[in-house]
Amino acid sequence: MVYTAMTDLSFANPDQKGVFIGFDNFRRLVREDAIFWGSFWRTIRFVLVAVSMEFLLGFALAWLIWRYIERQRLLTTLLLVPMMLAPVAVGLIWRLLLQGDFGMATHYLRAVGLLSQSSAVFSSPSLVMPTIIAIDVWQWTPFVTLIILAGLMSLPRSPFEAATMDGAGPWRQFTDILLPLMRPIIALVLLLRGIDAFKEFDKVFIMTGGGPGTVSELLSIYAYRVNFKTWNLGYGAAVSFMVYLVVLIMCSVFYKAVYWKSADQGARP
Repeated sequence: MVYTAMTDLSFANPDQKGVFIGFDNFRRLVREDAIFWGSFWRTIRFVLVAVSMEFLLGFALAWLIWRYIERQRLLTTLLLVPMMLAPVAVGLIWRLLLQGDFGMATHYLRAVGLLSQSSAVFSSPSLVMPTIIAIDVWQWTPFVTLIILAGLMSLPRSPFEAATMDGAGPWRQFTDILLPLMRPIIALVLLLRGIDAFKEFDKVFIMTGGGPGTVSELLSIYAYRVNFKTWNLGYGAAVSFMVYLVVLIMCSVFYKAVYWKSADQGARP
């Protein structure tokens, strides 16, 4: 991929046969490609909003199940349903439900006045990204819930019992005991969901194809379009490499921010 990104290879232009051009594709990508940067920042916003909502909802739901619900196995089994669906299946289901003419969800949204009779969710520039985020939250919040719940169930009881005997209230136990103990689990969840959301493709491509226009075109969809619509493989490889580079940076930042900090705290006398 790296070597291809340094060539002018294009199946659409017979004159571009894969001649080595150095970093010209990366230079063009960074300096001249406004569509790339639009897709990049759109993807960043999608990741930040979707993963934040999934984490907050998933953590709250896991904590409620851990504290107050006895039949946890039945509930966790039900939570698996959205997560077990393939992204393509999720995209098809919601595309049909929100179809502009006969979609069931569209009908109810119009009936309660949340959507005008002349508009459709996936053709509205102001509604398409919030809808995609909501669908992603619906699908992946159960994953966050299950991982957090597993972490909560593995916590030792003795620190909480000692804190209760010392007069610490629920909020103090939550901030001073539970959150520090859950730090590695939280980091793992955020890292996995962040990486997965950043390379989101199937669901969005099925529902919108990146439209209307480029309003919902995430970076992975842009890379697909450059590679397999324009057949500019050299430039497309440069775009794909940038996706890989951002994911690598995300992993490094999470590792340094969480695991190094935990190691430093553990090394203190």
